[in-house]
Amino acid sequence: MVQDPSVISKDKEVKLTDEEILKIQQEEEKERSQIIREYTLSKKGNGFEYKVFCQEKKSGMINFSKVDVLRSGKLFQQLEINKDSTFVYHDHEVNFSCEDDWNFDGYNDLTLINWVGMVDQSYYLWLYDKKSGKYKFSSSFSKIINPVADKKNKEITSSYHAGPVTYYYSVYQFKKGKYMQTYSDVKGEGD
Repeated sequence: MVQDPSVISKDKEVKLTDEEILKIQQEEEKERSQIIREYTLSKKGNGFEYKVFCQEKKSGMINFSKVDVLRSGKLFQQLEINKDSTFVYHDHEVNFSCEDDWNFDGYNDLTLINWVGMVDQSYYLWLYDKKSGKYKFSSSFSKIINPVADKKNKEITSSYHAGPVTYYYSVYQFKKGKYMQTYSDVKGEGD
């Protein structure tokens, strides 16, 4: 039996208004978004120590509040992350790396998991800028699903599927300070 969601039954049925339903939903969301644990993950590389500050919510969702980049134990740069912009549900999914060169300039960059699905993921990317010696955020990289660096061709490939039969493949190159799609193919959609 399908029940109208605006009806709560105990001893009698009570019809709720849209405003009352919205208030209940907001209270439930507030409860789920309470931070129950804060912790820090660290990694060393490229002459820096990176500290990712994690916040686990009651819902199980993990957010990152910031990334500190330390040199010789002192804060060198702080990388901000938009609140509630990360979709990671388990500690084992928290992934960050300072071991890859994503724009093929000879310097390693910093990636931090942004979103994890059942088989797909995307990342935040901060590119190392030799001129300033600091990291600069690349918003265009976060849109690439399952990025893989092809060092030989100096490009980023992306492949994933949506549904049981549709497969996407794209190629990106770093041009004029951002990642630009240079090739795209979709298979299975309407074939």
